[in-house]
Amino acid sequence: MYLFSFFSSSPSRFPHAASFLAVLRRCLFACACLFALSAGTPAAALVLMPSDGLDDAVAFSGTLGMLRDPQDRWSVADVAAETRRGDFEQLEGPLQEGFSRDPVWLRFSLSRAPEAPARWLLRVRPSALNELTLYAPDGQGGFIQTVLGDRRPFAEREIPDHNFVFPIDVPTTASEYFLRLRNDGPPLRAELDFWQPEGFERQRTKDYTVVGLLLGAAVLSICMNLIFMVWLKDSLYGHYALYVLCSAAMTMARQGFMAEWFLDDHPARVAQAVLVVNCISNVVATAFMARIFGFRHHWVPAARFFDLVIVFNTAALLVALTDHHTAIARWVSAGSAASTLFGALFVCYLLIVRRQFQYLLAASAFSVGTVLGLYGLLKLWLGDLVPGARPDRIYMLGSLTHLILLNIAVADRTRRAERNYRVERERAMSIRIEAEQTLESTVVRRTAELARTNVALRDEIAQRGRLETQLLESLDVQRKAVEQQNEFVSMVSHEFRAPLAVIDAAAQSLDISKSGTDPVVKLRTGRIRRSVQRLSMLIENVLTADRFQIEQRALRLEPVDLAALARGLCETFNLPEPARLQLDAHLPIAEIRGDRLLIEIALQNLMHNALKYSPSESCVRVSLRQVGEGVEIDVVDRGAGIAPAERERVFEKYFRAETATAASGSGLGLHLSREIARRHGGDVTLVATGIAGSTFRLVLPTSERVAAAA
Repeated sequence: MYLFSFFSSSPSRFPHAASFLAVLRRCLFACACLFALSAGTPAAALVLMPSDGLDDAVAFSGTLGMLRDPQDRWSVADVAAETRRGDFEQLEGPLQEGFSRDPVWLRFSLSRAPEAPARWLLRVRPSALNELTLYAPDGQGGFIQTVLGDRRPFAEREIPDHNFVFPIDVPTTASEYFLRLRNDGPPLRAELDFWQPEGFERQRTKDYTVVGLLLGAAVLSICMNLIFMVWLKDSLYGHYALYVLCSAAMTMARQGFMAEWFLDDHPARVAQAVLVVNCISNVVATAFMARIFGFRHHWVPAARFFDLVIVFNTAALLVALTDHHTAIARWVSAGSAASTLFGALFVCYLLIVRRQFQYLLAASAFSVGTVLGLYGLLKLWLGDLVPGARPDRIYMLGSLTHLILLNIAVADRTRRAERNYRVERERAMSIRIEAEQTLESTVVRRTAELARTNVALRDEIAQRGRLETQLLESLDVQRKAVEQQNEFVSMVSHEFRAPLAVIDAAAQSLDISKSGTDPVVKLRTGRIRRSVQRLSMLIENVLTADRFQIEQRALRLEPVDLAALARGLCETFNLPEPARLQLDAHLPIAEIRGDRLLIEIALQNLMHNALKYSPSESCVRVSLRQVGEGVEIDVVDRGAGIAPAERERVFEKYFRAETATAASGSGLGLHLSREIARRHGGDVTLVATGIAGSTFRLVLPTSERVAAAA
């Protein structure tokens, strides 16, 4: 005791006095425990000292027993019975049971040094434990039951923490405690340690500080990458921001912070929420990895395999949203391990075989995360068979390292993009300077050429001016000649009308005289009158064509009775010999509005054309009918027909078909008839032709369409 007092009162004299004092206390208390063992005290008791649980946790080392309950049939009284003591297995480290749904009982003995505090905290990790029940002795042979687990409301926890914390009043004598554990979905792993309340608060503050820094770094990374996405117009940065968000959410879920912060009122959904976040994170991470390494560009089967992984995790997400989520948890973990391993192998192939060294930083980031992730899974599944730190620490370290390196990789991608941009800008600048120099030389050369061209152009302009003056003079001479010609034609036509009228009147007088009964005289007067009529129509056509070409005068619209007009023309053409024109207009024909003189000329030309090319003993039929909003007039002759190649040309000005050479004519009749009909909004068409004759149709519309055409 003197030595104890000496070191406790003079810590400055011996720098390691406190540590030596703690070791000395443990040794003295161990001797006391050995003495107690010989007196019948329970074996393997964990003795808590005053300095324990302040700076570091007190872990179980060889003092923890484990008993499996395959059929979930034992109570605490059953496992505490003397007959069950031999069934407990000694654990040298944390509990590792893997994917097992069977309950597991843990037994441990506790005592404390007299000077140690009575209040201690038992912390059980990880946070993914469905059922935890601590049975502490009540001093009367029974047990006090404390129930925790991620399926119970967070508010029911006496000590609020993302892990499970049981407050225990430890006696100075060794007492036995029992802890019942059970999981439905995640691997069953449990790590127990003890803290004093003061040390636990300090450690808890450190944990939450680390988590806060991690979340702050994640938020900063997300904001920066969203800004890069907007600035650089590259959606990869947005994808990476989503990846960082999912990684942070996955870390919070696995460490139990989701249950503490978001699902404190819905504890039954904690395991399901963790699985949902895991599936979403797998989908985003798989798509991001395939995109950043260009799987589809380098090897399409690798991209398709990752597509299958995305589909699998999407299907698992749908299952995770149901009540069967516990059955899919192990398959999601196995799929994550398989896809991670495949991605690592393919990235190694890109770096080693394909020598795609631009992926080196990203590969380093994913390799650290992959190695630590796989190591954490193996540690979680195999327990102490795999040496190293706790899986949660490995996972936290791997996540943090992975995000830091991946941020560097994405920043390097931005750096390389900026470098490429500068190179391209410099190259564009050099090309621009070279182009400017080339342009200057080209401008000098082209200026000289342009000067020479301007001289030649001025000479050509002067020459063209002279030619234009000569052309205008020639056109003026031609116009005057045409005017004189038209005046001459008009004068001749008008001068012809008076003699023709006299001749026609003389022939008509002779025809009605006593001599007209003579057959010879009658034949000759008929020929005279037909010749006069033909010449009169020729003169009228020439004058009409001249008016169409020179004046283009407006139509003199008035009501026209087509039936009466056609009947009058038939009477004019039917000379005293037997009538050859037969009119068919029995139905009432509506009046139209048009230029009576022009319509009469058009119809007269069609009738005259039909009479001219038909045999003298044959009849020409003229039929009128009302059709819709117009009137159709068909003139049917009995001529030899028109060849197929000439059916459209017969309406050309001055054109005469080969079959029409036997008859005299000017080639103006059909042309003028069509022009007059089209001026009225109608048309003249060849409806049918053949060896039996031809049918020409004159179509004239109603007054509204005539007004629009005029």
